[in-house]
Amino acid sequence: MRFVKALGRYAFLLLLAAALLAGDLILTKINPVKDMTCVWRNDFELIQVANPDMTFDKVFYGSSAVTASYIEGRNDTGYANLGIDYGTVKDLYEMLEQGWVTINSDLVIGMNEIFFLDTLPTNETYPWHREWYEPYVYFHRDRLNRLITLGLDSMMDGGSFFYADTSTQQRTVYRGALSDEDLQKSIDSMVERFGNVTLDDCKENFAALEQLVAYCEEHGIRLRGVWMPWNEKMEIYPAAQAIMDHADEMLAEMGIEVLDLTRAVPVQYFHDTGHLDYDTGAPWFTDFIDPWLAEEG
Repeated sequence: MRFVKALGRYAFLLLLAAALLAGDLILTKINPVKDMTCVWRNDFELIQVANPDMTFDKVFYGSSAVTASYIEGRNDTGYANLGIDYGTVKDLYEMLEQGWVTINSDLVIGMNEIFFLDTLPTNETYPWHREWYEPYVYFHRDRLNRLITLGLDSMMDGGSFFYADTSTQQRTVYRGALSDEDLQKSIDSMVERFGNVTLDDCKENFAALEQLVAYCEEHGIRLRGVWMPWNEKMEIYPAAQAIMDHADEMLAEMGIEVLDLTRAVPVQYFHDTGHLDYDTGAPWFTDFIDPWLAEEG
């Protein structure tokens, strides 16, 4: 009886909690943020909008270096470009392991030194970063708060609450080439940010690489790797080379084929240190790598 009385006493709170939980589950399932054309959306959400079921036969995955370098559908290889801003190997494994993406047959990872960095500033809005206990609205609080705050400001000034239109938003590509002066600033910035990293700064991502290989073996996915191009005007600094060498050793031990394109792309096709000019470099790179991508396993 005491239990029944206590249950009745707190019935409203229990119903409220159940309603909030149900609402959160519905929001999570629908995921309205990815479809909102009045907020900035991350790369993964933009891919989701174009591919609602997130199931692919063949995938070329990597960071913005892949996004900006590979033109999906230019040739008949069947590879989807799943480059995402700040994408690491750990991000990819979590995407696959949590069911955010399904790959049926082939996976190619586009690698550079920061692809393995645990300390790389990531995009916190990627859904696999959401903790199980975080409500949907709380997880997206920064963008929703910005929408509400700036929307109200816009209305106060006589404008629309939906002040922004991101309906045409695309993943970032790069056009043209930096001047020598700006390129040197970019080089200096990279060395300053990453020049002192060590293998200890990559432990989680190297562990995720082993997990990724095991996942692909278990699910019958052919996995290959490619080292993405470096601008010849930039030396591969020692810290980066050490990370790349260690990754090469790991991949070789696990029997993963790797294509080294670090110095394959002529300098005139670069925008900066590692992103290609999308108008000239990306077509060149796509045509160059597609025969290798198309090779049968």
